[in-house]
Amino acid sequence: MFNLTAHRSNHRKKYSVTRYLLLCVLLSLAAIVQANPTFIFQVSGVEPPVLENVQKSLDSLPRRLSDKASDQDVAAVFEQVSDTAKKALAPYGYFTPTITVKKRQIKKDEWTVTIKIQPGPQTYVNTVHVAIIGAGEKDKTLQQALSDFPLKKGMPLNTDLYEQSKKKFAALANTAGYMSPAFTQHEITVNKATHLANINLVFDTGPQYYFGGVHFNQSFYDDSFLQRFPQFKEGEAYSPVAVSQLQESLAGTPYFSTINVDPKQTTDSTDIPIWVDLTPSKAQSYNIGVGYGTDTGPRLTATWDQRHVTDTGQYFKAFMQLSTVQSTLDLRYIIPGKDPVNEQYYIGASYQQQSYPHSNKGETEKFTLGKQQLWEGWTASPSLSIQHDHYSLLGDPYRDTSMILPSVTLYKTSYDNPVFPRTGYSTNFTVRGASTAIYSDTNFVQAEFAPKLILSPFDFSRIILRGDLGYTAVADPATIPLSLQFFAGGSDSIRGYDYQEIGPGRYLFVGSAEYQQHVYKEWWGTVFMDAGNVVNTLGNPQYNVNGVQQPNANLSDLINRSVGVGVMYASPVGPIELTVAKPIGNNSGKGFSIQFIMGGNM
Repeated sequence: MFNLTAHRSNHRKKYSVTRYLLLCVLLSLAAIVQANPTFIFQVSGVEPPVLENVQKSLDSLPRRLSDKASDQDVAAVFEQVSDTAKKALAPYGYFTPTITVKKRQIKKDEWTVTIKIQPGPQTYVNTVHVAIIGAGEKDKTLQQALSDFPLKKGMPLNTDLYEQSKKKFAALANTAGYMSPAFTQHEITVNKATHLANINLVFDTGPQYYFGGVHFNQSFYDDSFLQRFPQFKEGEAYSPVAVSQLQESLAGTPYFSTINVDPKQTTDSTDIPIWVDLTPSKAQSYNIGVGYGTDTGPRLTATWDQRHVTDTGQYFKAFMQLSTVQSTLDLRYIIPGKDPVNEQYYIGASYQQQSYPHSNKGETEKFTLGKQQLWEGWTASPSLSIQHDHYSLLGDPYRDTSMILPSVTLYKTSYDNPVFPRTGYSTNFTVRGASTAIYSDTNFVQAEFAPKLILSPFDFSRIILRGDLGYTAVADPATIPLSLQFFAGGSDSIRGYDYQEIGPGRYLFVGSAEYQQHVYKEWWGTVFMDAGNVVNTLGNPQYNVNGVQQPNANLSDLINRSVGVGVMYASPVGPIELTVAKPIGNNSGKGFSIQFIMGGNM
């Protein structure tokens, strides 16, 4: 009993001491937080944009000093207020202001600082002398900048515009190849009595510099191939932008692992040779992945790249995907064109096996000659394929078709961020067809248009609008093989429906609107509505839904709609979205579907 009692008493003492120490620590921390002097600046007497500049300048002063700040430190902040405000007024031509500063202590370590400003007379521009001399005296771009000089006689003086114009002259000269420009005269003379200013600015471009030769230091590729990359020639006016483009062009290919582009400017010559150090990428690259998607189910993917086929940049790529819905083997041999970055030819062979809902099954073998190039801001991909299909539509007997298939795809994209765009658009347009007059078993022409638009009306939101419209001109839709039929449904189509569940048919029309709301850090919540269908006729639909004849149906009755919610994570590799969707309207009896999208909102 004695030992037990003594033990309990000792425990209480330890507990009391611990609690006391913890309380002391908390009180000390609170005292430290409260001890940091804080300043709140309130400005009056001027209007925007002068007000914003004064406020910004004052905010740059220490608004919160350290807990060790002395009375002298606090007083030093107050002493800087008036001079800081005067300097912020000067760029707008106010050189004789009257500034009244009052401080009021709100709490022990918090002050409100009131700054009342009487700006006084504003200074106006009296004379403007701006000239360009040197080798670039008659350069059209610089002459246009000279004409656009923003300060004119009679305007209020704004020294910020003056400094911005100086930077513009220097940047334009640098871009045009004048690498040693200087302002031989640059002054603003202010008469505080008359409140008038005289501007005198003389810009000497210095000599014009030119591109020297481009020298590649590497161990594998033929120099004549590498010389296709520069978009400039020896003897042309030097441009730092063109040098940056060369760096980006080389980095955008699979050929090199390290790239260093080094212009060698010297003081005794106006020629600037370019030295490029390159380390070739590994000759071969392999990648094997196992994954799962709500559209494909479990899947296995594998890629093999053979980069060093020839020293002229020709290389080989192989891709394989195995899944229960769609399996693909794609082999492609790439031949770089005259512009290796923006022009490529390829020879391809592929095999694809499809197994879609409603007994739509098929196999496709294809041999393709194609080209991909940049054209008027679009990526153009014309191709010519020999294709053979063995397929069954809606459980009908299998058919075999062969065709020569010319195709053209135009693609254009413009996003503010390639990984997680907040604004931008993409457009994809494809036309293909075949004719019985040229080794084909059917006549048809098919077109598909798929636009996407991303908007961010507020920092905390994104709106994603997308569509998919297609039409096949053909006498008998059943003669179009499964690989070229239109379908809808799936995570990037009409959510709430299985992948390729809707269709096939001549007409494809799908639309989607999605709103995304920022929730926390990289997490967003989403709500959306998808709608559309695949049908064979738009007038009096027949055989529109999986072969079921509906002679009296209205097109509006056949539009499949779904609504849903989801959560999206803005990952470093692109958006990852998990959604729950429910068909509504005519198919409201269909259950909920959980679908997964990765990178689908680009």
